[in-house]
Amino acid sequence: MSSWYAFAALHTARDATEDLLRPIDRGQWLRLAVIALFVGVGGNLPTGSGNFDIPSGGGGGTPADVPAPSLPESSTLAILVGIVVLVVALVLLWSLVGAVMEFVLVTGLRDREISIREPFREHFGAGLRLFGFRIAVGLVGLLLIAIPLLAVFGVGMGVSAAFFLLVLPLIFLFALVALVSGVVNGLTTDFVVPAMLAEESGVIAGWRRVWPTLRAEWKQVGLYIVAKFVLGIGVSLAVSIVVLIAAIVLAIPLIIVGGLLYLAASAAGIHAAGWVIFLLFAALFAIALFIVSLLVQVPALTFVRYYSLSVLGMLDSDLDLVGVDRPDEGGGSTDGDDGPTDGDDGSPTADENDNSFTTDGDDGSPTADENDNSFTTDDDPATTDESS
Repeated sequence: MSSWYAFAALHTARDATEDLLRPIDRGQWLRLAVIALFVGVGGNLPTGSGNFDIPSGGGGGTPADVPAPSLPESSTLAILVGIVVLVVALVLLWSLVGAVMEFVLVTGLRDREISIREPFREHFGAGLRLFGFRIAVGLVGLLLIAIPLLAVFGVGMGVSAAFFLLVLPLIFLFALVALVSGVVNGLTTDFVVPAMLAEESGVIAGWRRVWPTLRAEWKQVGLYIVAKFVLGIGVSLAVSIVVLIAAIVLAIPLIIVGGLLYLAASAAGIHAAGWVIFLLFAALFAIALFIVSLLVQVPALTFVRYYSLSVLGMLDSDLDLVGVDRPDEGGGSTDGDDGPTDGDDGSPTADENDNSFTTDGDDGSPTADENDNSFTTDDDPATTDESS
C-alpha cells in the first residue's frame, strides 16, 4: 500500500474547494448557503410554537359537588396532539428536503456549477428513497434501544444493585447502536449517494455497488471514518470560532445604536417604543448572524464533501465524480520489492557497476557492463583478456 487515501485526499479537496469558490460568485455562495441550511451542521429545524388559550378544568362559581366538564380536557388533548403532529410533519418535511439536497450538492460539486431547482426536480425520487432509508435506519436503532429498555423497566424493578448491573450494559448498547447508525448513515451520504448518481440506482443497489470496495479496502475505509470524524470536529470548531467573532462584530454597532435609541425613547417617556426598538435590533442581530453562519459554512461544507468524493474516487475509479488522481498511480513500482524494468516486455536491464549483465548483438549473446564482474561473449570465438 503506497499511500493512505484519507491523507492524500486532503490536498485534492482543498484544491477543488478553491477552484469552485474562487473567485467569489455571490449567486453560487448563496445557493450553497441554502443547501447548507438543510444538509450542513448548524441548520435550524423548524419548530411549532404558538400561544393557546387552554381552558381550565373548572370555573370560579361552580359548586364543589358539580363535576368538572370533560370538554376542556378533550380540547387540551386535541391541541397537544395537533402540536405534536405539526412538529413531526415539519421535521419529516425538512428531512425529506435535506435528503434531496444531498443529491443537489453532489451534482453541483461534480459539475462545478451549483444549481438548485433543476437538480432538485431531477433527483427528487432518489432523495425520497434516501429519506426512506434514513427513516428505516432510525427505526431499527430505536427498536434496538426500546426493546431492552422495556425489558428492564417494564418489570417494575426498583433501584438496586441488580438495576445498575443491567443499566451499564444498556449504556454500552446505546453507544454501540449510535455508533453503528452514525457510520451507516455517514457512509450512505459520503459514498452511496455518489454511487446512486453515477449508476442511476436506488439506495440498496448503491450499497451493493460500494460494498465490495468497502470490504476490499477496509483499512482505507476505517482510517477514512476516523479521519472524517476528527475533520468534522476541527471544521465545526473553526466554524464556531468564526461565527463567534462575527457575532461580536455584529453586536457592537447594533448595541451602540440600539442602546442610544432605547435611552432616547426612555428619556422621552415612551417606554413602549424603547422595547420595540430593543426587539427590532435583537431580531436584526439574529437574522444577520443566521445568514453569516450559513455563509461561513459554505467553504467548510464544500471542503468536507469534496474530501469524501476524493476518497471515493481513489477507492474506486469508476465512482470518481471529481477527477482525482490515485496517489499510487504514476511511474515506478508501487511495491519496494520489484526492480526497475525497461522495454515493452519488462525485461531487466543492468545498471552500471553491478554484477548483472545485458544482452547485445543480434543473437542475444550476453556482454558485460563496464566495471562489473560478469563476462562477455562475442560472435567470434571466446578470447581471454590480456590481463589473464
